[in-house]
Amino acid sequence: MSGSRGRVPELETTCGALPPQAACLGKMCWLLFLWGTLHTCPTQASVLLAQQLPQQVTSPGYPEPYLKGQESHTDIEAPEGFVVRLVFQDFDIEPSPGCEGDSVTISTRGTDAIWLCGQHASSLESTPGHREFVSSGRSLRLTFRAHSPSQNKITHSHKGFLALYQAVAVNQPNGDSEAVTTPGADCPRIQNHCQDPYYEAKQTGTFNCPSLGTWKDRQDKEQVPQCVPVCGRPVIPIAQNPKTSGSSPAKLGNFPWQAFTSIYGRGGGALLGDRWILTAAHTIYPKDSVYLRKNKSVEVFLGHTDVDELLKLGNHPVRRVVVHPDYRQHESHNFNGDIALLELQHSVPLGPNLLPVCLPDNETLYHSGLWGYVSGFGVEMGWLTTKLKYSQLPVAPREACEAWLHQKQRTEVFSDNMFCAGDENQVNSVCQGDSGSVYVVWDNRTLHWVATGIVSWGIGCGKGYGFYTKVLSYVDWIKRVMDGKD
Repeated sequence: MSGSRGRVPELETTCGALPPQAACLGKMCWLLFLWGTLHTCPTQASVLLAQQLPQQVTSPGYPEPYLKGQESHTDIEAPEGFVVRLVFQDFDIEPSPGCEGDSVTISTRGTDAIWLCGQHASSLESTPGHREFVSSGRSLRLTFRAHSPSQNKITHSHKGFLALYQAVAVNQPNGDSEAVTTPGADCPRIQNHCQDPYYEAKQTGTFNCPSLGTWKDRQDKEQVPQCVPVCGRPVIPIAQNPKTSGSSPAKLGNFPWQAFTSIYGRGGGALLGDRWILTAAHTIYPKDSVYLRKNKSVEVFLGHTDVDELLKLGNHPVRRVVVHPDYRQHESHNFNGDIALLELQHSVPLGPNLLPVCLPDNETLYHSGLWGYVSGFGVEMGWLTTKLKYSQLPVAPREACEAWLHQKQRTEVFSDNMFCAGDENQVNSVCQGDSGSVYVVWDNRTLHWVATGIVSWGIGCGKGYGFYTKVLSYVDWIKRVMDGKD
């Protein structure tokens, strides 16, 4: 098991102790011996110290195919007052029934061990995707076993795994802030343990500091500012090329809020916070009468620009689906209220490839001529794409879109809760499969990306305008739902 930015204070192997001639050559020889041991010994053991910033831990030799007949144990320890949080970024283990062959085991004090194996494993855990594992105490043991192949069996190459581990405060899964008393000070200062730049400390209420030196809220309960997700600031921002036409492939991290949904077909969405997906209502309740079945499964995938990689990372189970009450499924020409929220069962771990988008707060973000981006996994040139694509489109004058609809003798409702984008004389690159994805603009005042629109409806995939749900009209509703008040 290899790790980065951690310490390896002790190594136990079945290959014997450090030879005397190596010990006398000092630190360089020890490092060479350690490297050789990690690559040749069938059993390895190491200890890593978790820090507040994420660090990587991998199976031996990753990303090269791992060798058969080896076993490794890694103990990950957190400082006092913290626990270990582990999230798999890549998981490629040879499948085996019941994890009898190759496997990864996660064990922590006082709980049963969790077994993970290949994608086709039966009854036990399978590919973990972005699932979060948190230790019950200060330490967590990660065991990797690669069975020895039988003589008659053909073995396949598998990379193993890549995971991120970090120390997080006991009472806050995404980091925390704690009050630390400074000698001679009247009030404690706030020590920030939030994972920058993905989370920031924020007071969720009005706090005061009484003479006892403890931060308290209005209900006189001991509190400290909480860690909240940072929205609309990609670690790998898109290179903004002025007025480029057509669609372009997105790089990993350009649109980290992008969701890929599978309900009645493929669709899109955007991450809000670390637990909600903003999407279009018609992806859940389509206008087409063919799709009137109830209780259709809702699958959500996050964290990549490639569909195959998204499927490998795994579906994020949905706890609740909330469709806006103004949406009318049976009115085929009326997409008013075409907005919905999906609450995930578990908060997702934020990182460079997975970050939320911000919500709009003013009308200036809808001025005619303002350029924005729309991304999605929809149809391109008649084919379903396997890569995330994006297009740069201007907010269009409302009068131009109304005249265009009238010219084409269309009867669709174009309400004040919608806006249009694009150009009458250019190909609209938004198409089937992009529904539910968001249109984003850069807010120069707050310096972050804002989801002003949701891909809602259009007239084919040819030249002309596309029509979007105006998110600003529904911000109050969104906040009430996310706060559990609606």
